[in-house]
Amino acid sequence: MSKFERYRKQIEEDIYPHKHCKRCGEMIEEAYTYCSDCYDKLKQKKEKKWYKRLRRSKKPEELS
Repeated sequence: MSKFERYRKQIEEDIYPHKHCKRCGEMIEEAYTYCSDCYDKLKQKKEKKWYKRLRRSKKPEELS
């Protein structure tokens, strides 16, 4: 047995192509960036920011 054969990987497993969620690290499909849970949380957070901006922009109009 040569030194190269000794360190050869014994078990070869096929791992399907995948990515990991940017936020939590969960394994997801390649087409996505976030898992479904993290995506829902980000979507809610974005809606809150949009609502706050909308309220701020309406305040000067209401004062006139």
